[in-house]
Amino acid sequence: MRYAKSLNLLFEAAKERNLSPEDCLVGTGLSVAGLADETMRLTTAQEAIAIENLVRAADDEIGLGSDVGRRMHVHMFGIWGFAILTSPTLRAAIQTAIKFIKLSFVIADMKLSESDDRARLVFGMKQLPESIHDFILERHATVAITFIKEILQLSYTDPFTVETVRSSPQYCDRLSAVMTVNVAARAVQPALAFPAEWLDKALPKSDPQTLQYCLKQCEVLLKDSDNEMMPWSARVREVLIDHIGEEIKIEPVASQFNVTERTLRRRLTDEGSSFRAIYTDVRLSVAYELLETTGMNTETVSWRVGYAESASFIRAFTKKFGKKPGEIKRKKS
Repeated sequence: MRYAKSLNLLFEAAKERNLSPEDCLVGTGLSVAGLADETMRLTTAQEAIAIENLVRAADDEIGLGSDVGRRMHVHMFGIWGFAILTSPTLRAAIQTAIKFIKLSFVIADMKLSESDDRARLVFGMKQLPESIHDFILERHATVAITFIKEILQLSYTDPFTVETVRSSPQYCDRLSAVMTVNVAARAVQPALAFPAEWLDKALPKSDPQTLQYCLKQCEVLLKDSDNEMMPWSARVREVLIDHIGEEIKIEPVASQFNVTERTLRRRLTDEGSSFRAIYTDVRLSVAYELLETTGMNTETVSWRVGYAESASFIRAFTKKFGKKPGEIKRKKS
């Protein structure tokens, strides 16, 4: 899951082309009002659809991706960007960028390769619609050039080459003019190439103490990001299991995720679930396990999973499993 802020840059480019944010969001399941929520997340697939809508509406404009990429300034990338800028060498900066790529707006896979005297940032796009590959190459290459120029304090772009799998000389010439870099056709993979000797140069902005702080923060954010990849229903289940014997409402659960009750309800609905359904399922599933493994009686299990009245528990249990709690036989150890 990704922060929805990246869509704001698409909206800016769309507005300059007399297109609305709604034009970009067709088919994404997202709304402009919903995106006002700063905690809102979107999937890579949703962002890809939004990009596809913009590319189509702009008649496959050459350089559109580069235009959006130029709006991505270094400061927008937060601690990830600072970790890159304060790395000891360009190689280390790229390795850090790739390791913590989930913290960025990059949606292509990225790897570093070297051959002869050239280094390449290779962008893997197999998971993305082919219709947006040009846009993604343009955007990612533009952002990479911006970072490398900042890191090495360059004022020129001559040594860079954007390598495209396309064979059209017209496309290459037009993109070269827009990006003011060399563009090479018929590449095996889309990539940004530059002199390999740059990789191990000491960087003028290197700062070991700042770097270590940034890397620690990136580790924390990456862990949180991995947790956010879990479906909301799974995250809610984890909280409810931790509080299985308590009568718990949705408000404190939502607060643990730093979202409002309304936001949590909406996200569960988007997954085809609800807080009440998850709560009931967790309580009854734990109850079944207790009955089967501990031999506790119905009244005790009812209390252990948070039911105030055993009669209510028996009705809910029977409805879910088709048998009464007293019919569950303890497993032999």
